[in-house]
Amino acid sequence: MASPYVITIGRELGSGGKSIGQMLAKALNIPIYDRRLIKMAAEESGFNPNLFKNADERANHGILSTFLRAATSPFSNISNMYNNSLSNESLFQVQADIIRQKAETENCIIVGRCADYILREHPRHLNVFIRADLKDRISHVSQREVIKADAALELINEEDKKRQEYHDFYCETNWGDSRAYDICINSSLLGLEKTAEFLLDYVKCYFGIEENK
Repeated sequence: MASPYVITIGRELGSGGKSIGQMLAKALNIPIYDRRLIKMAAEESGFNPNLFKNADERANHGILSTFLRAATSPFSNISNMYNNSLSNESLFQVQADIIRQKAETENCIIVGRCADYILREHPRHLNVFIRADLKDRISHVSQREVIKADAALELINEEDKKRQEYHDFYCETNWGDSRAYDICINSSLLGLEKTAEFLLDYVKCYFGIEENK
């Protein structure tokens, strides 16, 4: 039996990457993980979810915490480690373990969180990056957040910078660099639904998914 397949999606803010991922997941009848990974990581590790939320897709250039250097098992002495000042790197490792676990046990889609790099040795993975024209990104973010265009542009620049710093800090590849992905696509060209349909056809062909499955 073939191992599960996993699709990772990197995305620019306002490109519709998450929405496209959700459409793809629905069509393939597989789960999609994004911020849910935070809750899952917190539950499995015993840490406060707020620790993961504060560190979510944000780089921390400090040194690894004592937690990672000293622990002899992944989640030993949880109560003592919880009281330590955990670095973002520690939380990244916890979340990375969840990502690997999901990719090993089920077909799924994972949005962001360096999944493209974390799963680089997975036997059946496809890395996708979704971008869009700036005017469309501004329009999307303005409508979603109910803010003016200039505020949307500022938010786009801030969030993209955070995502890039986070990805490039933990990975050997560069966020948004086409060489780091199998497919880079501009959602402005076809729109969100058609982009999802295009990727669906590609995924089925790439992984050999039969129409009746």
